[in-house]
Amino acid sequence: MSADPRWEGPRTLAVRHGEADLTVRVAGADSVLAVVRELSLLDGDVDYLVVLTPIDPADFGEALLGRFLGEDVTRLGDWELLATDLRVTGVDPRLYSGRWTWLAHTLRGIRATRPLRLGTGVLKLEQALSIAVSVRFGRDPGEQVDSAALLEWTRDPHAVAAFTRLGEDERDELRAATVEALGAVPRVLFTLLDRGHALDAIPIGLALGELARSAHQDRPGAGQRSGVAHNALIRARERYFGLSQPTPRDLDEFGKACVAALLRQLDLSDPAHADETVRRSEELLLQLDAAPVAEASGLLDAGLHSRMADLGRAVGVALGDGDGPASESLPLPQDLREVEEALGRLCEHRRHDPDSRSGLVAVNAVRLLRRLAAGAAAHPLGASAPTTTRAWVHAHVRDTGWVDRAASFIWHHHTEVPVLDQALAALYHRVRAWRALVDAEFAAVVNRWNGGHSPTDDQPRAENLLACFARPLAAGNAPLVIVLDGMSAEVAVQLAEHVNARGRLVEIGRQDAEGAPAREGALATVPSTTTCSRASLLTGTLTTGKQDTERKGFRDLWASAEFGRRDAVLHHQRDLEAGAGQHLPTRVQAHLEDTGTVVGVVLNTIDDALAKGREGNDPTWRPEQVGALASLLDAAARVGRPVLLTSDHGHVWDRREARRTQDGESARYRTGRPGDGEVLATGDRVLVGDGSLVVPYREDIRYTDRKEGYHGGFSAAEMVIPVLAFIPVLDRAPRGGPCSRPPSSNPRGGPNRWRAPPPPRPSPGRIPPPRARDGPPRGRPLPAGAPRAADARARAPHDRSRRASRTRPQRCSGTRTWPPAASAPG
Repeated sequence: MSADPRWEGPRTLAVRHGEADLTVRVAGADSVLAVVRELSLLDGDVDYLVVLTPIDPADFGEALLGRFLGEDVTRLGDWELLATDLRVTGVDPRLYSGRWTWLAHTLRGIRATRPLRLGTGVLKLEQALSIAVSVRFGRDPGEQVDSAALLEWTRDPHAVAAFTRLGEDERDELRAATVEALGAVPRVLFTLLDRGHALDAIPIGLALGELARSAHQDRPGAGQRSGVAHNALIRARERYFGLSQPTPRDLDEFGKACVAALLRQLDLSDPAHADETVRRSEELLLQLDAAPVAEASGLLDAGLHSRMADLGRAVGVALGDGDGPASESLPLPQDLREVEEALGRLCEHRRHDPDSRSGLVAVNAVRLLRRLAAGAAAHPLGASAPTTTRAWVHAHVRDTGWVDRAASFIWHHHTEVPVLDQALAALYHRVRAWRALVDAEFAAVVNRWNGGHSPTDDQPRAENLLACFARPLAAGNAPLVIVLDGMSAEVAVQLAEHVNARGRLVEIGRQDAEGAPAREGALATVPSTTTCSRASLLTGTLTTGKQDTERKGFRDLWASAEFGRRDAVLHHQRDLEAGAGQHLPTRVQAHLEDTGTVVGVVLNTIDDALAKGREGNDPTWRPEQVGALASLLDAAARVGRPVLLTSDHGHVWDRREARRTQDGESARYRTGRPGDGEVLATGDRVLVGDGSLVVPYREDIRYTDRKEGYHGGFSAAEMVIPVLAFIPVLDRAPRGGPCSRPPSSNPRGGPNRWRAPPPPRPSPGRIPPPRARDGPPRGRPLPAGAPRAADARARAPHDRSRRASRTRPQRCSGTRTWPPAASAPG
């Protein structure tokens, strides 16, 4: 037997063959003389001698061969060895053909490196070939290889190189089996492999698909691009396939498979490979002198950037030259038609990600234009402009605060498209000019009320904020009152979004005139500074002071009969410094677990950012970024406390636009006579000076050295205090009114002007393309300027682009109604 001469088993073996019991001696012999010696030692006690030898039969001679069974050296076949290894009962007779000799060697090699799990029956040809195909093309043994797996294999240069080094018989049979099973894709791919282009298979397929589509396009204006694509397609076929030209049908199927492979990379969160594939495909189109085809693509980045540039140009046209006064340079609704169309085309692009920064920039830019177009020269907010202080506060919380957020987003984020960036810069400055007009009307109405209001006026303001909003929450467990120093409405909507998304607390709100739960706001003191407004809020009376005043006043306020004689404790930011392994100090945690004690907390993170700025260029705010806010909210939810999240005043940012008009007592207030962009505030709510103070409503005025931001002025962003109320998810809203609404019936809310106009009715027989819609189904919130979970239907894999615009701001992203308590003002 041809084998290794080393034998480590027993010298003799007992073998039963038929009805006979035989004795077999096994010996190794590495030379002819050794074989002769073993033959000479045969005796009557042994029926057969098995000699293991590597000697070629020709070296034995005829006389010696004549003593061997069959007069030859026996060779065991690979299939017999493989059958023994795999413990199968037999081998398909077709496998003994010389055509499949390579397959036995391949399976034995696979068996040596990875387990093969087969049944105990007969090893079939189809099964053996399937194992070889799956392993050679990068899959586990027996795993199905489809067109997608084959294209994925081309991304591994080592696997492709290993395939080219296989024996010719094996390569040919593997290719034939794959082509028979899959058809067009392997036919085209193996032609590319023969021409040395296999590693670029997916980019080539994408490029060929783009060229074919453009070459056969008959849309208006596509004539020149169609000619370019036709010539480039001829060059591409010659370059990549030579004389082995695939059929147009095979090329079409190959291109579709490559598109599917790219989309799969995107769906599997493999952006690095997807970006590299797209970049390489664009390079190939440039090499083929087909740049216009790439720019018109609905899949490649060049096409995405082209559509973003179209949006930028449309925004620029809608804005006009802007040389006149801001009140006379607002776009008209009809000016936005091309903008809406450009946004729709952008959202239809397959590489458009509505949750990316560029996607959010685009949708927020269009939202801002819609809002500007809803105004008029005489009334920047529109014909239904507020006329009372309460209405102006609501307008900022539910409308212009969202505008501020969207404007901040486009100011912070830049795209890779200069045309769009220029349009965004012009839009931002136009929005700021519009906001100055709005703030002028806000200041006129609020200042008139501020100087002549009645002490019994039910307008929510700093000094009665706890009575209006915290006291009704205390019907059961005592509330946690969190004051985020300097939080504006722009920041509040972002934090509310994240708190609601965490799922442990649900936002509630009082019903508005339409019966919908809505967020509310209050007015800061004058000036809108910490020592005035925060002290007044925490003590429940108009006063000034610092932390000692706030602690005593907060405790005394809740100990009063009006507030139910409750115990109360107030913690400032330094009180929340915890040790290793702690989220909150033990003392603070104990106070939170005592649900009969009202707990107040002051966090200064936002206010501190006004002086020093924020790290990075991210305009968004999350609970984890605001001191111990996230830990406080989790602790409240755990013990069943309602939460009132509010501030003492808002703020404005200095984005290199504010100018120092003259010196003042503080950055945003002074004494003297008011000038342009300023008002003279008077009355008992002016807590600095002799009862009168000059405060600016324009955000670009300051009286001291530059900082990152300011507060103290009379703009809506500074004067309006946002109020957010939350209860644990299993709780009910406070007693005293209608039951809270379930999430499914939460009515729509938010600025109506965010929504896109209805699309034109399609002509008969024509299906309109998917268009970007601004706003989710009724009741779905989306603050402008930050990623949100979109409507589930919009996340269908066949139309990723629809996620972008199914979101809009809403009045209260909480879904429950907070009925006003009978004893609470407002």
